[in-house]
Amino acid sequence: METACFVLSGFAAVYDEYFDMVYRICYVYFHGHSADAEDAAQTVFMHYLEANEVPEMGEHTKAWLIVTAQNVCKNMLRRHHRKDVELDAAADKGVAFQYREVIDAVMRLPENERMAVYLNLYEGYTAAETAKLMRCRENTVYSYIHRARKKLKKELGG
Repeated sequence: METACFVLSGFAAVYDEYFDMVYRICYVYFHGHSADAEDAAQTVFMHYLEANEVPEMGEHTKAWLIVTAQNVCKNMLRRHHRKDVELDAAADKGVAFQYREVIDAVMRLPENERMAVYLNLYEGYTAAETAKLMRCRENTVYSYIHRARKKLKKELGG
């Protein structure tokens, strides 16, 4: 019984520390559909809870959660075709217009560019770390970010 309590308290610590990050990754994948992002984030943590071997707390856990979030989102997107419009998104008044405009523009980027921008600029990973998480070369990450910046600059007017 003590082992189960220890595991759950360890899980609670991981959940509290990383849920927001996992949710934001899922949110990016689902183009701002918060309900889908919540479902995906919860699925990621279910995988973590059910995993036979979980990484040590810290950067390994963070990387494991990022890769798992990407895989969960890709699997969910493969199964469903997204054509619905979330009503809550239209009623969201807690976000400043300019910020929302930038986020919407980022959401319209192709998947690889969107994830490279998110991991590099929002999560603070270096290009080398982003490349490992995205399973591509570091120069490819630089290309994704460069293309994304050009598109965003053009769309947002400099």
